[in-house]
Amino acid sequence: MASSFALPSRRMNRRRIALVSAGILLLLALLAAVRLGLPSPLAPPDPLERQASRFAELALAFGQTDKKEVDAFFGPDTLRPNADRPTPSLDDLQRDLAALAADIAKDPGPASPHRTRLLSRVTHLQALIETIQKPRAVSFDDEARRVYGIDPVPVDMAAIAAARTELERLLPGPGRLADRVDAFRARYVIPEGKREALFDRALAECRRRTRAHWDLPATERLDVEWTAGVDAAWHRYSGGYRSQLQINPNAVAFLGSAIDVACHEGYPGHHAQFVMQDVAAGRGGLPVDERVILLRSPDSMFREGAANYGVDLAFPPADRLAFERDVLFPLAGFPPAEAAKFEKVRALIDRISPATAPILRDYRDGRLSAEAASAALQRDALVTSPEALLGFVDELGPYALGYTVARDWVAGRVARAAATPEGRGDRWAILRAYVAAPGMPPTRSAESKDQP
Repeated sequence: MASSFALPSRRMNRRRIALVSAGILLLLALLAAVRLGLPSPLAPPDPLERQASRFAELALAFGQTDKKEVDAFFGPDTLRPNADRPTPSLDDLQRDLAALAADIAKDPGPASPHRTRLLSRVTHLQALIETIQKPRAVSFDDEARRVYGIDPVPVDMAAIAAARTELERLLPGPGRLADRVDAFRARYVIPEGKREALFDRALAECRRRTRAHWDLPATERLDVEWTAGVDAAWHRYSGGYRSQLQINPNAVAFLGSAIDVACHEGYPGHHAQFVMQDVAAGRGGLPVDERVILLRSPDSMFREGAANYGVDLAFPPADRLAFERDVLFPLAGFPPAEAAKFEKVRALIDRISPATAPILRDYRDGRLSAEAASAALQRDALVTSPEALLGFVDELGPYALGYTVARDWVAGRVARAAATPEGRGDRWAILRAYVAAPGMPPTRSAESKDQP
């Protein structure tokens, strides 16, 4: 009989030992959390973290409706949609987003910048889905505000007129200015066999100049694929500090496009932007909802503006002229002596580019036919492929404002921040802080009251 009671006794001892061990481990975990400033294992889950994860799930589910809508995601794979489940309907997504917005709004937790940004992300995604469900139900300007968080501003027509006057002086002759610009540009079309080498050289220089100011990871990499499968240039961040850039050779046919595309898509543009955000995410600097990059969003609008501003940051006028004259012109087989005039013409055309905004607005709102808008873009804004631009607006609405209005907004904000004692004139550092930080600045018009 004695032996029959020995086994249960040993089991009880094991249970006691296990309970004591678990208690010791939990105590050690609590002490470690206190020392390291981590959340207590006994603390209830943070509602904001749960809500942020829910937004990420819904945003990724929205990406199932159209693959282009999610530009990148560098969060946990557990939030990705189950491939075996059917794609949710837009109505279902709207219902779930409304529930999430109500959950965030009623949360009794303390107000925080992250909560405000998260609720804004939900609201913008709701507006985007509504725009898809009811195309052109709101005006061009309202869509810009509701979906992209940008406030269109009046175009400085006097500045555009002054640029046109100077361009007329540089390119005199009979006929329309647009025709003379096209003829001038045609003189600097890079031979097909030289486009890849010339672009690679421009990309290497953009990278060198950016790395002189930004501490990018040694393992970062941008893979370039030349293909006719895209209309122009298309960047996609792959994670792990790597990106893929697909380029149609025609997108860099004009010599001036080499620097523009290389900086905008690569360094300090989209690739470098995502790398800097990924670095921040790896250090716990980005909440999970901000690791989902939606194409049509205020964040993407800011990135477009920052990427275009980054071209001028990497290549101030004198530097750009010197690089084109001494490197790109010889590579392309063009006379270096023509580089100065070429750069003046290119810069003036860039100053005229904001003239596209009111034309695109009138087209989108139905005040201009496609034919009339195309003619106006070519005549007044010197756009060489107006039909392609109108097609872009048909697909993405006011997204095109990122290349002009958002660019000018970013330039103004960076300049104001650099002028402060804290900014110390370091525009590179300010731009880096903006593109890497959680909740990049909302891309609104650069009113004087909008402080950096």
